Order: sequence, then C-alpha cells, then structure tokens
Amino acid sequence: MTSLDIVIGALTAWRENRGGGVIGMQSVINVLVNRALKRRTSVYHECVRPYQFSSMTAHADPELVLFPADNDEPFKTALALMDMASQGKLGDVTGGATFYYAVSIATPPAWAKSMQQTEIIAGQIFFREVSV
Repeated sequence: MTSLDIVIGALTAWRENRGGGVIGMQSVINVLVNRALKRRTSVYHECVRPYQFSSMTAHADPELVLFPADNDEPFKTALALMDMASQGKLGDVTGGATFYYAVSIATPPAWAKSMQQTEIIAGQIFFREVSV
C-alpha cells in the first residue's frame, strides 16, 4: 500500500463511520481492503470509485466536504488502522464483506438481494458477493 492508500483510506473510514468508533472504522477499512484485493486495484481507487462511498464522491453527501481538524483523535485512530492494514495486521471483522449500507436506510439497495449478509457492525449491514 502507498501513503496515498493509507491517507485516503483513513479519510474514507473517518467520514463513513467515525461515529462507530474503532470497530466502525475498522469495518470500513476491511471493506476497502477486501474490494481492492478482489478487484486487483488499490484502496485509493476503491475510495474514489464513483457511486461507491458517498462520503467520498456524492455531491449531496454532507460528509464530502468534511476534513478532520488537527489532532482529531478518531482520524489518528483511522490512520493507525490503515497502517495496520497496510502491514497485513488488521483482522477482518466483516467476514470478507465487500459492500455495506447503513441500517438507517429504509429500503435496502438493489445490489443487496444478490449478496450474502455477513455482519451488522456499528450501524452498518455488511455483505459479500456470493460465489457461483
């Protein structure tokens, strides 16, 4: 992983689920790493892939314009988690998930029908693609 993967991955985890604490941000990072491995891309590319992580690409998402303040503790935690992930030392709490959505969403996204639910963590429901 490059330093760009680490910083942008941490920013994505911070924007997507800093309210979920360590486990919430770890679960987002797990999805980022799982996607990058599955698609043979990078964490950075998965973070900025259009229509994937609303906090990073959706113009209507209020998180899109938020950045951590100097010495933001949750962001420091996200950076530390990404550093662990870059060294292969971050356990996967999602059961191999490559997708998730917030439990607050009333109607599940269409893609969820074709996937296997793996976990519910810090306000998010996680899924992995079903092998055929």
